[in-house]
Amino acid sequence: MTATGDDRTQVWYLIGTLAVGGTERTLVDLVNGLDRDRFPPMIWTITEPGPLADDVAADVPVRSLGAASKIDPRPALRLGRELRRERPAVLQSFLYFDNVLARLVGQVSPETTVVTGVREVPESLPLHRDLVDRATLGLSDHVVSNSEAGAEWVRGRGVDPEQVSVVRNGRDVDAYDVQEPEGLRAELGLGDGPVVGTVGRLVERKGHHDLLDAWPAVLAAHPDAELVLVGDGPERDALRTHAGRLGIESSVHLLGRRDDVPELLALFDLFAFPSHYEGLPGALLEAMCAGLPIVTTPVDGCAELVADGEHGVHVPPRDPAALGAAIEDLLAADERAATLGRTAARRARDEFSIAAMVDEFGRLYGKL
Repeated sequence: MTATGDDRTQVWYLIGTLAVGGTERTLVDLVNGLDRDRFPPMIWTITEPGPLADDVAADVPVRSLGAASKIDPRPALRLGRELRRERPAVLQSFLYFDNVLARLVGQVSPETTVVTGVREVPESLPLHRDLVDRATLGLSDHVVSNSEAGAEWVRGRGVDPEQVSVVRNGRDVDAYDVQEPEGLRAELGLGDGPVVGTVGRLVERKGHHDLLDAWPAVLAAHPDAELVLVGDGPERDALRTHAGRLGIESSVHLLGRRDDVPELLALFDLFAFPSHYEGLPGALLEAMCAGLPIVTTPVDGCAELVADGEHGVHVPPRDPAALGAAIEDLLAADERAATLGRTAARRARDEFSIAAMVDEFGRLYGKL
């Protein structure tokens, strides 16, 4: 790697856009926490900067490559020109399209170490994506996963284990130590019963439809319970239709994207996260920070965060009956639920702080 100055390692980050999402939030927290004297950062977005760009520290440049679409060649050409001129020490990406672009364009600057990412372990990839990923993966100088499951997956695709590292996500634990805001329950149209909630993109793999299928059984045991889904995505209309078909729409609240997630978590009595596959999910980590009892699936990074019976309860993926039964049981067991929540919060504080994540990346940059 090269450095800017005697001991400064310039790090460029490449991402599609700084939309509201777990990977994007992790990137913002990382650059804001880096030691500028050692690792001066810059963020490049392929399309528009996105809403989280406002959260990036004022001394961190955020530049857009101005892509009009995924097949627009101009971003690659511009990034190539900038790399040849500036020759940063590291070019790091996180997600599929960012990774492919970083691998290909990074070759114009041999002095630059190309670090790509694994943020989830897919059950399968579309054939064209799988072929492109395999064809370009060898152009990465190093691969960083946010979970052991992701590291194992990429090693299985032929990457030398010496070129794979695990750096787990971190969160500002103290930001989730808040009280339920007065009036929030009424603002959302919620009653006085228990609130089960989840946070995440409304995509099929997050298991929201499983949660809706589980909900009638929960209501049978807890008629005043309410279900809150925070987030937006392509499944929103389908979820609303699904709730209507089950006759549970009056107790299901789709809030869309929100900027007050810590306050919403303070409102929840239980966090449900029935994902089909994951990396190391930031939403689940945030629920741990908030000290919530958790019901989740033992897939990939979910199992790395939440130990069954210690920090929460595991249920098989795609099993609404088991999911509903676990939620029913925890809502009826206040003491057990509180113990699980306290243990989860303690683990989040001890092992998954932003400072720990930033330190791990700093050590990685030094090691490379």
